[in-house]
Amino acid sequence: MRSGTTLFRAMLAQHSAIASGLETHWFDIDWPNQQARGSEPLKAYLHRIGEFFEIDADRVDGFIDRADSAEIFLDLFMNAVARRDGKRRWAEKTTGNILHLNRIIAHWPRAKIIHIIRDPRDVFASFRRSKKYGGVTDYADLWCDYLGQVERFKVELPLTAETYFEIRYEALVADPAGQMRHILEFLDEEWEDAVGHFAGKADEHDLVQGLTGHSSTTLVQIGQPLNHDRVGLGQKELTDAEMILARGVVAARGLGKLFAKFEAGGTIPP
Repeated sequence: MRSGTTLFRAMLAQHSAIASGLETHWFDIDWPNQQARGSEPLKAYLHRIGEFFEIDADRVDGFIDRADSAEIFLDLFMNAVARRDGKRRWAEKTTGNILHLNRIIAHWPRAKIIHIIRDPRDVFASFRRSKKYGGVTDYADLWCDYLGQVERFKVELPLTAETYFEIRYEALVADPAGQMRHILEFLDEEWEDAVGHFAGKADEHDLVQGLTGHSSTTLVQIGQPLNHDRVGLGQKELTDAEMILARGVVAARGLGKLFAKFEAGGTIPP
């Protein structure tokens, strides 16, 4: 959620063993009623996803016919993407995945979950720049939805060191090679220099713009070399009044101490 997942996914996909691509929002699919996000007909939505991944409609239809759930479709689809690209595993980076870790672990018990966490003040400022979701109290509520659910999953599932890995966005942009080494160790993959030396990936922006007619600020950014411009964005752009409102929301949601850790420049508590 405005936390660098697109950047991270683009870096990870440079590994010779790992395929990845744009968000699928697989968990929003109502398979029994054959509907996708916003009640869009299922086939139309999945054909569009196929275009993003350059998988033709006939193959997508074949996967739909063989699947009886969104999870099975995603398996078939992403395995096909990986095989086409000569890779042996795949990653899916929709930010809402973090709200569905119970479904992920139930269907993919050997899945490796990587959670990128960014300073919430920068998340709020990024939301405001994107002109989505209203004002700072809405942003704070969304942040609480995501982080609060993760904290619950840590207890309920539980999430273990073998299945779950947290990384700070700020650390990733400050030391991409070092942080990506930790990630690949977690994934039991060999180090490859291309993963840690990100110079931009403009082709995805061009693909999405060509298919939709719309640009994306996120995809524009990953088309450029890695930089630190967006670290500290919230401290520069959020007003004192907005910060008071944000603190009130997170305190009411029981995440005031976690939020204060970020404001103090500390690390995420275990």
